Amino acid sequence: MNTSVGSTNHRPPRWTRPAAVALASVSALSWVGSVLAQGSAASSSGGVEELVVTGARLEQSLPQELADVGNRLTVVTAEQISNGGYNDVAQVLQTLVPGLYLSPKNGAFDYVDAALQGSRTNEILWLVDGVRVSNRLYNSVTPFDTLPAHMIERIEVLEGGQGLFYGTQAVSGVVNVITKGFTEEGQGEISLGTDSHDGEHINGFFRGALDANDRFVLFASTDQAEGYQPFPDEDYQPSITNRHRGYDVTTLGGKFAHDFSDALRLAVGYQRIDADLDFAAPDIYHDAFNERQEDIFTATLDLVPSDDFQFYVKSYFHQWDSYWTEYDVDLDNPGDVILIDDKAFWGFKDYGVNALAKLSAGDALDYYVGYDFQQYSGRDDVLLIAPNEEKVHAFFGQIRTTPELLDKARLALGVRRNMPSVSESETVWNASGQYDFTEQLFARATIGTSFRLPDAYELFAIDDSCCLGNPNLRPESSENYNVSVGGLFGDNLGTSWEVIYFRRYVEDLIVDVDLNDGSGLTQAMNVDNEVRVRGAQAVLGFRPTDALSASVSYTHNDSEALNSNTTSGGYTEIPGIPKDQLAGSLNFEPPDRLFGLTLTVNDVGEVFDVVGGVGPVARGNYTVLDVAARLYFDDTRRHKLNFRIENAFDETYTTRYDRSTVDSSDPPIFYAARNLGMPRTLHVSYVHSF
Repeated sequence: MNTSVGSTNHRPPRWTRPAAVALASVSALSWVGSVLAQGSAASSSGGVEELVVTGARLEQSLPQELADVGNRLTVVTAEQISNGGYNDVAQVLQTLVPGLYLSPKNGAFDYVDAALQGSRTNEILWLVDGVRVSNRLYNSVTPFDTLPAHMIERIEVLEGGQGLFYGTQAVSGVVNVITKGFTEEGQGEISLGTDSHDGEHINGFFRGALDANDRFVLFASTDQAEGYQPFPDEDYQPSITNRHRGYDVTTLGGKFAHDFSDALRLAVGYQRIDADLDFAAPDIYHDAFNERQEDIFTATLDLVPSDDFQFYVKSYFHQWDSYWTEYDVDLDNPGDVILIDDKAFWGFKDYGVNALAKLSAGDALDYYVGYDFQQYSGRDDVLLIAPNEEKVHAFFGQIRTTPELLDKARLALGVRRNMPSVSESETVWNASGQYDFTEQLFARATIGTSFRLPDAYELFAIDDSCCLGNPNLRPESSENYNVSVGGLFGDNLGTSWEVIYFRRYVEDLIVDVDLNDGSGLTQAMNVDNEVRVRGAQAVLGFRPTDALSASVSYTHNDSEALNSNTTSGGYTEIPGIPKDQLAGSLNFEPPDRLFGLTLTVNDVGEVFDVVGGVGPVARGNYTVLDVAARLYFDDTRRHKLNFRIENAFDETYTTRYDRSTVDSSDPPIFYAARNLGMPRTLHVSYVHSF
């Protein structure tokens, strides 16, 4: 569509019906929670206790069991998220996960670039409650432009190749965002917040038990803001007058669990997200935005008849419907705009089943046997990706030793066979182990293979404004190595440390290559030569007292194409990955005082992007400090006021470069435009726990 219209504000009104529903739901949660919580004993330490009921459920315990046999696991808790006053998941991961580089394009609720152990965004598998939200339409699109932080119980990050249990895309790690879990006692929370970019944040949850066998969780939130100017003045073309990027995200969700017996539980969950997300650009676009509806449904049957046998089967359905609207400036008629796309559809459906059984045979070995099925379909009317679909069957298994067999060592060996309906079948394997020299010193290692199937964008995209797909792409395959040494020291063992070395060899790495024909177009291609990724990471944690804790981490990444001066893309390293990153946090929470303080710092070294029609462009080399403080109004800590200063020193830094075009240039003149990170922003919220 290419219809000229007058210059008006085409954005739908904020405070739409979903936002009003969320506000009403939060109010109802607060009232219901207050009634049901009457008579419950208050925690001696105050606030909402983390009484999450997990029992011995296999799905919940799997990440820790993988950590026991040599895989590095980082867990971010609800307390850390609450102390930081974060609004979306990207902000949490950006500041609280050592070794994970994450850069939101234009602030909260936007696309992100990420790197873990020298990877790219599309080589990390992203999950919500164990459901794959990475999709085969765009592997590089994470769920973090629509996922609020308020409903999170914890975030689990497994590092290294995790293709054995999790399949394609788990090349460098898995990030699993887990929403609020079940409790035996009624608890809840309601929060009202604002920020200095005209932001409004309202959220709440309540959870409890109806009787001895039935438990529930309810949560709701609404987040919206007018946003900030995402590009510097000098990067905007004169025709662009709309210079703010905002968002409006509403989330409703719930879970229910019924225990048929101590051994058998059925749990179901549902989450609905309605979002209106601006897409910012310094040229052409007068207004562009996605209107998105996202649904995630899960049903899990857990069976734990004995300590020797555990089993679960989980079905899921994930639907992502996004509607793109674009108004461009009319360069021939200043002041007018042209409707290019009116709610053009792009989206996908993803549903499947996964099952896992654990069998303990005597005292020597544990056996794991699993099956995955995934049915995917999607299309994009904007980038002209025709309807496509794929089915994937996978069988996998692992054998692990027990402490009864080896007192100081835990070893594991596993294999997985993936059988997609479109791409070639792939077999991956993994071996891992940990050895405890003493209670204060350990060593661990993993070795194995991983793979990544090309997504529909890389295969089929046809967009003469940016990019072309390549139906002849081969899947990526890699060999992964991780080795680390760590332990505890100090009089009270309050200091932990670990030094990690990782290396990966990648065959058929998929990159976007500039066609160099003056069009500015890129096309997805396989790198001809093997690519080596390697690096090291050091992590220190301190807890000298109950009131004070701190951590610091340093990561170095290095990648290069072997036996060649350049990769197929004309550059020697993988773009989008920082050479160095230093991160630290300090938390002061005296139990006998009614205040707390959290400081986080993130120092990012050199990064470079490849911009179509421009070439490699360097960025990075910035430091961002966040300061969060909280004041409690009562000894039970059920009422608190949160303050957070994001980017306290107002550092101006670039999150990524995009290709832009000079107004009315013929032939087109391209330049690299700088997306800017969040400027200094004040967040204030009131939180009531009950």
